Formats: sequence, C-alpha cells, structure tokens
Amino acid sequence: MVPARQAGIMSRISRIRPVAQRGSAASPGPLEPDAYHDAALEAFARQAIATDPEGPDHPFRVGRIAGLLGGALGLPRQDRAVLERAAALHDVGKALLPPGVLGRARTLGRGARRVMESHTTLGAGILANGAAPWLRLGAVVALGHHERWDGSGYPAGLAGEAVPLAARIVAVADVYDALRSERAYKEAQLHEEALARLAEGDERMSPGQFDPAVLRALARVAPLLATMPR
Repeated sequence: MVPARQAGIMSRISRIRPVAQRGSAASPGPLEPDAYHDAALEAFARQAIATDPEGPDHPFRVGRIAGLLGGALGLPRQDRAVLERAAALHDVGKALLPPGVLGRARTLGRGARRVMESHTTLGAGILANGAAPWLRLGAVVALGHHERWDGSGYPAGLAGEAVPLAARIVAVADVYDALRSERAYKEAQLHEEALARLAEGDERMSPGQFDPAVLRALARVAPLLATMPR
C-alpha cells in the first residue's frame, strides 16, 4: 500500500502535467513525453528542496560546493554545471520518508536508521527515469552520496572508485555543509573546524570514508568556501 504522504506527493505531480501541456512563452507548443516527465520531476524536486529537513538553503549550498570541488578536480564547465544542479537533489528521497522519521534526535534506533537510509534508494527511484542529464546524474548522486571510499557506507557498501565520482564529490560537500550548519542537536562549526574534522577525523568520522582526491580538492577551494554566504 502506498503511504498516504507518498500518495499525496504523487497526486500533486500528476496535476502538473495539464499545466505543462498548455506550454509557455519559452515553450509554446505541446511538450514531448520526456518533457512532461521531467517537468513533473523538477516540480517535485523543487518542493522537496523547499521542505528539506536541513533547511532549504542546504541543498543549494551542497550544489555550489560540489561545483567548486568539480572545478578543482578538473571537470569541464558544462559537467560542473550539471553536477551543481544534480547535487542539490542528493536528499530528495527524504520527501517520501514516513512522518516522524525526520527531525528526530541525532541518535536513531536500528529500525528508524534503516528507514532513514532508504532515502538513498527512494531518491534514486524518483529521478532514475528523468531524461535531462542533471536528473539522471541526480539519481546517481541520491543513490551513492552515503557510500564511502573505505566501503563502510550504504546502501550497497561500495568502495573506492566503484562509487561514482559525482557521489564521492557530493559526500564531501554534504558533510562539510552539515558541519558548518546549526542543527537542533548541535551548534554550527567554524570553517576551519569543519575542514579539520574532514581531514583528521574524530570519534564519529574518519577521513578514510572520503576520496582522498576530493579531500585535496576541498583544501584547494577552502578560501572560496570560507566566504560563501550562509
């Protein structure tokens, strides 16, 4: 049975299609089927981002950070632009989690943690059939951004370069921004403190979970991150 929240979201998406059919000044004619689908996905993604439990600015900051990291790693400008849009979708699957899972204290029970971790596969499932490159890459990012370089992540326990590069980049961008952000269970850390935790680790996090090349890229773009509006 489809959960009531998921059914409500899908119902809202279904109502987007007749609006898209009417076209606009930029697209006056009827849309192709792929365009209908992508329009619905984009509308859903925008709503999911607007209600992100980490705050609506978090997904976009992760996107900007991912774009900077991609530049430091030598990605072409066009690929960086696609990555920036895709990275903002990393947590889109959280919109389909049952009520009561989001906003809990930092420590989750085993069952609640399994449900929370399912946001990766839910997000990938939402985006996987998109036609636009940023939606397809968004599916890759949603699925893989909690995988770890050392193989200790989820959902598949991938390791090293078996984790797609985009997901490895977003993993670092996501953690950096989370460390810099205030949450109900923690205070925001200073830029230098966040960099140190990523580079050196602590009792909760090891630098071995991140791609070393992406960590080096983080160090190179650190001056830009220090001045990024929050």
